[in-house]
Amino acid sequence: MNKRFLTLTATLPLIVAAAPAAPADPLAASFRAHVAFLADDLMEGRGLGSRGHEIAANYVAQHFARLGLTPAGDNNTWFQRVSFAESRFASDRETATIETGGKTLNLENGVGLVLSPGNETGVEAVSGGLVFAGYGLQDKAHGIDDFAGLDVRGKYVVVLSGAPDNMNSEEAAHLARTSKPIAAEAGGALGLITVRTLKEAARLPWEKFTPRARLPRRVLLSANGQPLGDGASLKVRASIDDAAAAAIFAGSPMDFADVQAAAAKGAVKGFALPGRLTIRRATTVERITSPNVAGLLPGTDPRLKAEIVVISAHLDHVGLKANPKPGEDRIFNGAMDNASGSATLLEAAAALAKAPPKRSVLFLSTTAEESGLLGADFFARNPTVDVQRIVADVNIDMPILTCDFGDVVAFGGDRSTIGPIVAAAARAQKLGLSPDPQPEEAVFTRSDHYPFVRRGVPSVFLKTGWTDTKRGMACKDAERAFRLNNYHEVSDQLDLPFNWNAAAKWTRLNIAIIRNLANAPTAPRWYQGDYFGTAFAPNAPKAPKPR
Repeated sequence: MNKRFLTLTATLPLIVAAAPAAPADPLAASFRAHVAFLADDLMEGRGLGSRGHEIAANYVAQHFARLGLTPAGDNNTWFQRVSFAESRFASDRETATIETGGKTLNLENGVGLVLSPGNETGVEAVSGGLVFAGYGLQDKAHGIDDFAGLDVRGKYVVVLSGAPDNMNSEEAAHLARTSKPIAAEAGGALGLITVRTLKEAARLPWEKFTPRARLPRRVLLSANGQPLGDGASLKVRASIDDAAAAAIFAGSPMDFADVQAAAAKGAVKGFALPGRLTIRRATTVERITSPNVAGLLPGTDPRLKAEIVVISAHLDHVGLKANPKPGEDRIFNGAMDNASGSATLLEAAAALAKAPPKRSVLFLSTTAEESGLLGADFFARNPTVDVQRIVADVNIDMPILTCDFGDVVAFGGDRSTIGPIVAAAARAQKLGLSPDPQPEEAVFTRSDHYPFVRRGVPSVFLKTGWTDTKRGMACKDAERAFRLNNYHEVSDQLDLPFNWNAAAKWTRLNIAIIRNLANAPTAPRWYQGDYFGTAFAPNAPKAPKPR
């Protein structure tokens, strides 16, 4: 027996003695074990395309296999491989030149300009005229077409950030995110240049926005290697500060100050701008892949098993810190975000596999949520099961489990008949169901259920609420503390003050919701008149909305 082995065995009792005691609740202990593995330093922050994320994906797949689920990825495997183009700047500096009225203004990326890398490797100068398109929105339901009468082909489209204040915040966020690049691309524009409203400038000062300059950009790739997504073929996406915006609007029908003032009151009609803009940069593009993991639990009812309820949770996090100081922690472990959601998904799979419900259940562990919901978006565009069979998605992302919560929030629950099912499951656990506490944040459009919504699938995004079990607001304070101190920080790790019994309660709630959805006599339906149901499932049967 060698000396090294003797040394290791001699220290084992000390290691065991130092290990934290497992929670008394077996579900809490199992939940903690999943989080401990997925948030371990060995996973290296589960960054997109990293070895650590691949290990985590295999961990999820093997749990699916152990439970007897059916592989639901590509080619009868657990994995759906997703391809991405990751673009980075190859230049030392990037610039924009604005020429208008005989004057020239030069901007540098990270100063008066926030510019994304391009789609292709190489040095380029992208030059074109300018057209202002108001907020840049198009939507039949709202009767909006900010591009009407404008010729944007071969030009830069200048748009205001966000959407008018008089719109529903979730619908506004959806349109601001999607319709601007889609309409610009459809019109043949070179790129999209965003100028800021007074509201946006007050919310996020320019100096807080400029750190986004020079960040890498990731886009989905189709099977033939082409960019895939909203406005994916646009050559340029950038934002400029107010001084640069003033220069662009000089000599136009409205100066920029007047445009901002008008935008604070509502929509602003677009017009041609007199100047010319040239972007100069160099880009390098690398192709990377990362897997979604999918396992299917077949339903038991001969008729209803054809329908599928999805439970989704993203597995990726943000990886490693780029330039750590000597001795500094560089691993973004992502214990709460979203090892906790992944643990919920795994425990739900274990519970439901023991007693399968009538409908089939798809357990979907997504990649690239942190890069803009890209893994879920790819699955929704290229589903490995018939998307017409998917009747609901319940999404789990970053529940706050440092507090014994007394209520939950179901973002989107007021838009479909999933809401009452969530409410009933919450009542059974003596939990409240609270409305969205921050509707201005439009959370309904900001996690992996959203691509399912865009395919017409009734969906909810579940989060722990703000009240604690004593009806105080300790859980609001806990969420605020996490967001201020730990969100996307290296401190989001296992030594956070997790309440593992609360995690077990959270998991049991989600299991009940999925089981009730999968056993319900009828599949979930959008409510009559709901914007998303009307826009994305116009021919699907609707339910009357409760008063």
